[in-house]
Amino acid sequence: MKINILKNQNNNLKPASCSHRFRFILFCLLSFVLIFFITSCAKQKIIVPPVTSSPTETYHFGKFVWFDLLTEKVPETKKFYGELFGWEFMGEESEKTAYTLIKFQGKPIGGIVYSNLKQEVNESQWLSYLSVPDVDRATEFLKSQGGTVHRQPWDLANRGRVAVVSDPQGALFVLFKASSGDPADTSPEIGEWLWSELLTSDSEAAVSFYKELVDYQHEQMASARENIYYHVLSKDTQARAGIVKNPFEGVRSNWLPYVRVADPVPLVNKVEKLGGKVIIAPDEKIRKGSVALIADPSGAAVAIQKWPF
Repeated sequence: MKINILKNQNNNLKPASCSHRFRFILFCLLSFVLIFFITSCAKQKIIVPPVTSSPTETYHFGKFVWFDLLTEKVPETKKFYGELFGWEFMGEESEKTAYTLIKFQGKPIGGIVYSNLKQEVNESQWLSYLSVPDVDRATEFLKSQGGTVHRQPWDLANRGRVAVVSDPQGALFVLFKASSGDPADTSPEIGEWLWSELLTSDSEAAVSFYKELVDYQHEQMASARENIYYHVLSKDTQARAGIVKNPFEGVRSNWLPYVRVADPVPLVNKVEKLGGKVIIAPDEKIRKGSVALIADPSGAAVAIQKWPF
């Protein structure tokens, strides 16, 4: 799958309102909740399924191949994503189901993890899994570059080798090698994951770090924001992720997942009715109105984009 996702796009992102901007900041500041969950995952005996329905034995290193959502609001988020994107869910119907598998047209694409951690603000976050050839080696490199290891590499039953880390700028993600191989590398359908974008405090340093981490190729593109560039990371001729200077003041660096949609406008009109929030509404000045940033009922942010636009 080759997607030059941000070519000639306007990246001058501005929040829709101060309150929505505040919610987005909260989303980015609560990564420690996910860290706590993953660290204690084995102790809680939470069983997660493989990332593929059947073994593929193939890998797409440098691609974000899986996404897990931590939330206390399992029924609300299932309703939200089900009605918005047509996602399907497998797991017990209890609102305290430990793990709910997300499927799209029968294909596994992610999961919802229940957590009842008490916190002052009920927010959550999508956690992105980056496919790498050697989790232990990647973890050691990350440490040597000033990154943080929140959980040393371990074998997560059914899933594979994982390590929970933050890059040198503080963006949380998972280093991952699936025990059964990565999901097939096909062009995303409408309703599937489209892209992964790093909003970072130092885009030049982040590009340098990730190029060494996964041996990415790099293309720099101009954006509408003065002296700000968009960086596309590719691996084996396939565009895999984007990096851009974080436009939100006071917001920590974070990986933001994108979902492909036919048109963001009608979906944005449904977001608040489903209990979510619109952080950035479609705007012709921003990527020709093809993109929006929303939060689900638990506060987890996700971007939606029409592609191609």
